[in-house]
Amino acid sequence: MNIALIGWNAAALLVYMCVVFTIARFRNRLDTVDIAWGGAFVVAAAMVAGLEPQASTILILLLINIWAIRLSSHIFDRAKRHKQDDPRYTEIAQKWGTQNYWPRAFFSIFLLQGFLALVISLPTVFAAGEPLAAATPIMIVGASVWALGFVTEMTADRQLRQFLATSKNKGKVLDRGLWRYSRHPNYLGEITQWYGIGIIACSVSYGWIGLLGPLTLNIIIRFVSGVPPIERRKAKDPAYKKYMQKTWPILPRLSRS
Repeated sequence: MNIALIGWNAAALLVYMCVVFTIARFRNRLDTVDIAWGGAFVVAAAMVAGLEPQASTILILLLINIWAIRLSSHIFDRAKRHKQDDPRYTEIAQKWGTQNYWPRAFFSIFLLQGFLALVISLPTVFAAGEPLAAATPIMIVGASVWALGFVTEMTADRQLRQFLATSKNKGKVLDRGLWRYSRHPNYLGEITQWYGIGIIACSVSYGWIGLLGPLTLNIIIRFVSGVPPIERRKAKDPAYKKYMQKTWPILPRLSRS
């Protein structure tokens, strides 16, 4: 059944990403895909919960909805304040030129992110198993880990938003609050939430395979499209270089020299 669920998710995500691409083409903004990122996981979780309505799949659907609504609204609010595309996509698009710009974007960004959403959402698939009448201790632990990550990401985003909204902070580095202990506490929160969802999937047989999802997200954020492009743009800032020397990228560093 897990193979069939992955197939259904793949089909649903393909349709979803085609719709997102159409909207992005109309807006002429590649970062539309970021606003729609959370929705991809809602689609995947809703598909599984609809086909396999069990305690574990319904709980995951609920948690993903909460995560996606908050994340998408945060990214949408951020995008409204910027008239240009996200610098990450500008950097990528500069290598393409103008020929076949949107077809390349469809395959290189939209379909790729749809595929990544399919892999990262594996816990939603492997949570489907034995019918459960109520939450198990593993599910409670997973939901608690998710809640910790949710609060962490929400708090980090709020602290960053307040910091950027204060004009006297222009050119400075945010190294207070959660940002004192991690250079990217918002990413720490997001990764923690997905490990929490992965733990929930472990409440059923072979659910541990779903942990491949958060592990994939962890690797992507740390080494591919999360931390690296941000820190490449800030590498020439002496204040940020000093901040990097005393603060770890994602995991909290509780003591700093």
